[in-house]
Amino acid sequence: MLPETPPDVLIASADAETVHLLSALLDSMQCPVEVISDGMDALRRLNGEQPPRIALLDIDLPSMGGIEILSELRRREEQRSTWAMLMSESVDLGAVRTATDAGADDFLLKPVDEIDLRVRMRVAERVQALMSQLQREAASVRFHATHDNLTGTWNREAMLSLLFRETDRAQRMKTPLAMMLLDLDGFSQINLDFGYESGDRVLQELGARFRRFLRSYDLVGRCGEDEFLVALPGCTTADAQQMAKRITHAVLKKPFPVQRDLATLTASIGIAGSRGRSPLVVLREAERALANAKLSGKNCIRVYSPPEITEAPASDIPSRPAAEPVRMRISPELSGGIVS
Repeated sequence: MLPETPPDVLIASADAETVHLLSALLDSMQCPVEVISDGMDALRRLNGEQPPRIALLDIDLPSMGGIEILSELRRREEQRSTWAMLMSESVDLGAVRTATDAGADDFLLKPVDEIDLRVRMRVAERVQALMSQLQREAASVRFHATHDNLTGTWNREAMLSLLFRETDRAQRMKTPLAMMLLDLDGFSQINLDFGYESGDRVLQELGARFRRFLRSYDLVGRCGEDEFLVALPGCTTADAQQMAKRITHAVLKKPFPVQRDLATLTASIGIAGSRGRSPLVVLREAERALANAKLSGKNCIRVYSPPEITEAPASDIPSRPAAEPVRMRISPELSGGIVS
């Protein structure tokens, strides 16, 4: 499969006759052409943000030859997409081996023959088209490995990995980090009333709204059918509470189109602060805050606060016989708390 538009081509040569001939031939192929006569200038152009797709490099150039250019160019992993043809007036096995080792994709003999150039350009275009297709497919695989296919937000596994990264960053920078669990209230009713396909479209729109509303460095991931996790770097729990209110108004209150109707959403939201602890611990606290929000009637925001443990005065503590053993038990309701 060939690309829809002709490739842009860089001609790096100080040979006026070669430049004139190549420019005319490439113009007949409708290829945009750029000419540079100095080796260092050619290297800078190839190392730029948008390098040409094809480069024709003369082996002899002022300041830096074609082989030197390629040797420098191919050291950069990100600059291996340009198809490079070295041009020379003579070709021997040693020169071909040297050019290949330097990173040349093809070799062009001067004076350039029109048919030879057209064949080599066609090969270059086909290879580049295949490379572009492979890059797109690889990018798609990477995206789907870390993102929820429906909403486009991070998936649960990727989100957890990112939370550990953000926790480490917050500790190094000595900045706050808050986490927010958001559960849509009664979302299953939309699936029952309008069908799962309509429910999926609502979730797709919700994911798009999250990405538009949140800051570029905030993180949002889908953790369940209708549950989302948001990480807010630089935010205290008080900041996160204000952000949750803005999400409620800016993201959820705007009606969602469902078939010929409009649906509005509400959410129960639980918030917890990192304070440098494991994300797994903070998530459990956010889950408890979320459960509290649901018990409070839903459509509300709750911030986790650690349970207070008060000591009874010594006079109120009944004495035990010295020989009686003290029995201890772990209370699952208290995070790591030990009560007698």
